[in-house]
Amino acid sequence: MNTVEFLPFRPFCIKEPVMQTAIRRKKKPKLQPKPNKEDVLLNEYVSTIMKVVAINTFSQVQSLKVHLEPNRVILTGFCECYYIKQLAQQAIMDMVIDMEIVNGIVVI
Repeated sequence: MNTVEFLPFRPFCIKEPVMQTAIRRKKKPKLQPKPNKEDVLLNEYVSTIMKVVAINTFSQVQSLKVHLEPNRVILTGFCECYYIKQLAQQAIMDMVIDMEIVNGIVVI
């Protein structure tokens, strides 16, 4: 005859999950110096130049960067034809008055 063993009855206990809370220290916010108005204006000027070049060259200049120096503007990046390179330079001629434009865009 088969015998069946019965395990003792254990009532189900509903245990609340133990919340593991770590003590986190509040980090002090790093104080960053306020940007100068001149820096903000230069950044806006550079972004405007980049937008104008992108619009006038149909976004054909890849990795476009604009560097400003006291008396000149330097364009760098890559494009596929000399016509796009020329369009990029012509696009900013009216924006930069009394500044030299250095067209460092490489035709690949």
